[in-house]
Amino acid sequence: EKNYVIILFGPPSANHWPDFLKTPEYPTGLQLDIPYYQHGFAIEVQGEQHEKFNKFFYRGDPNNLVKQQERDQLKEELCEENWITLRYVWYYEDPFEKIPDILRELGLIP
Repeated sequence: EKNYVIILFGPPSANHWPDFLKTPEYPTGLQLDIPYYQHGFAIEVQGEQHEKFNKFFYRGDPNNLVKQQERDQLKEELCEENWITLRYVWYYEDPFEKIPDILRELGLIP
């Protein structure tokens, strides 16, 4: 899913852990999957574990799903505060359809 964006904008930023996503609770920062800071957006590729409990992924603890969703919400808020529009490609979406839709929505392609 990165390839389409790379063709249009070049490679994403090498820094996937920007300073604005570092907090006292997460001193090393939260990660952005496909950041394009110079264009004011980032794309997150969201697996099923971001919305459904996965026993293996969350080590059997349903509270870890809640924590994941809280991190996702915090990441979205911090991006917004720092003028980065965060958009998602979900595991059930075709990235070759979704990414162009995102770029059109952001006014980056016609």
